[in-house]
Amino acid sequence: MNEFVNYLNSTNNAGSDSTGSLAEVQVKSAYYDRIKVDRRLGGYIAEGLERQRYEAFVLTGHAGDGKTSILVQALKQEGLLAPTEGLEKQKDYEHFYYVKDMSEIPKHDQTGVLRKALESPANGKSSLLISNTGPLMDVFVKLVQEIRAEKGSPFGEDERIELQSTLLRQLDRSGDAAIEIEGYSFVLVNIARVDNVAFAGRILENILADDLWAACDGCACEDRCPICWNRRYVSEHRKRVLAFLENYYRYLYENDKRMTIRQMVGQISYALTGNLTCDAIQGHYYRAPFFDYNFANLFFGCVGLRDDKDAGQVKGIEQIRSLELDKIALDADYSLFVNHDYTCFSPEIQTELTELFRKNRRYYRISEEGAASSNPVQKRETQLRRAVRRFYLMYSMCSDEAQMEQVMNQVFGRHFTDYKKLISGRQPRLMLKRMQNTIFQALYKKNTGFLPSGDMPLFLTLRREDDVFQNVMLVLGTVNKSDLELCQRKENNRFEDADEKWSLVLKVKDREFPITLPLLTYFSALIDGAIASNSNPALTHGIAKLDALLHELYSFHDDDNELTVLVNTAKGQQVRKIAFEEGKMLID
Repeated sequence: MNEFVNYLNSTNNAGSDSTGSLAEVQVKSAYYDRIKVDRRLGGYIAEGLERQRYEAFVLTGHAGDGKTSILVQALKQEGLLAPTEGLEKQKDYEHFYYVKDMSEIPKHDQTGVLRKALESPANGKSSLLISNTGPLMDVFVKLVQEIRAEKGSPFGEDERIELQSTLLRQLDRSGDAAIEIEGYSFVLVNIARVDNVAFAGRILENILADDLWAACDGCACEDRCPICWNRRYVSEHRKRVLAFLENYYRYLYENDKRMTIRQMVGQISYALTGNLTCDAIQGHYYRAPFFDYNFANLFFGCVGLRDDKDAGQVKGIEQIRSLELDKIALDADYSLFVNHDYTCFSPEIQTELTELFRKNRRYYRISEEGAASSNPVQKRETQLRRAVRRFYLMYSMCSDEAQMEQVMNQVFGRHFTDYKKLISGRQPRLMLKRMQNTIFQALYKKNTGFLPSGDMPLFLTLRREDDVFQNVMLVLGTVNKSDLELCQRKENNRFEDADEKWSLVLKVKDREFPITLPLLTYFSALIDGAIASNSNPALTHGIAKLDALLHELYSFHDDDNELTVLVNTAKGQQVRKIAFEEGKMLID
């Protein structure tokens, strides 16, 4: 029996026991310190206590983002919390004061608790107050009202809006600089804005630690246990597995579907165990344990070829199912499904997939995957293809980094790996120029319906927002290609857990516009002639903001006497000037 397996099962909500996912329970677990990942903010707070650099910290974010873990880290680092000791609602030490969760404090006491936390540095101690964003805003308003009343100063609607705007701006950018309100200086951190993608790899590394699995050594079920198989195989091929996990979580992060640490732990733990227990494995015979309960299948929420309905409760599995990554056609499809060539896998995986093919030979046909519907044979073939793709995405042995990038770009988008490099460190100017050219081409096609030729500037046109061809378009302004420059900006934040964090911006005159992965994906689809969906509100908003910025900076000055039109002709695009003088229309 390995109790660590039961602990892993309790960290996801695919089963009936998900108590281990709660921060309060986690703290008391003997396994908590083994799989947790320390945060820079927690280390900074602890270091401040050691150096008597007292500051007030207010921490907010989503449930499961690791807010309580940061508090526990700081306390344990300073020897203020025993290994299995729980947290109190609030506690006052000689040089530290904390509030575990503002929602646990009675409403009539919350203003006083916030004031006490903000006053801590003046009293020779640091403080950490944790709260959800909505209640935090309300308590700040009440506190400032109280302080203004004590001073006899006004606090009307304008002052309330200004206060909330100050707090929201800080929460949106989650900077590391202190802000000051009513004489109180404090650091407000929105942990939901901190990049946590790299934690996936560190969490998996911690879970795979040899001593946590020592109880499995010599177990009578070891040779037929899918959990042992997953743990051993993922350990031996961790670099390849981590590559897919981190790319998947990066894709979600960049598309406004950020996973919390708790959600990542839940998906990884389910992928390792399938919520099986040692007792269940000991008392039950599984026909194909190493395929059905394989990490590659379970990470997608599948047991063998079928979806596990309970797994859909795990957030990461819900997301990966909605993306349907295992339905995306790959360059390797012909080799995998026609030649049944599995040499890109290790011998163990080759054995599993060869056996899968042998058992299901009659279902394999060279048919269109999209045709599979109610036809049982075609439906089965689709399930088989998806399963093999899951193994390919998770385990295929790429010859070099370039081949790995090619695989990831096939499922996450053409510019995915380049974008990932650009936000992770300084990159050659040539890469930026290439992407800058993509953006210009896409903007040109969006405005004119054609790709640019020669040295034509970007025409800002008045045209229909659909695919209807227009021969003539009114030009509202022009942008020279040299006016658009793609740049990297290094983000300096002492609380960021990433080693390096960069952002991508499009410089337009003296303004900068953030370029995101969804925007790049949209631009690429536009160039290819694909119909881009605007169902993503963040993407739609970003496109509209960029359009507005270009029109603001480059629209022609009002002139009732002259119009500029762009005409699509058999010889290409031509610009015509139409002037109106003395009741006559003059065309240039």
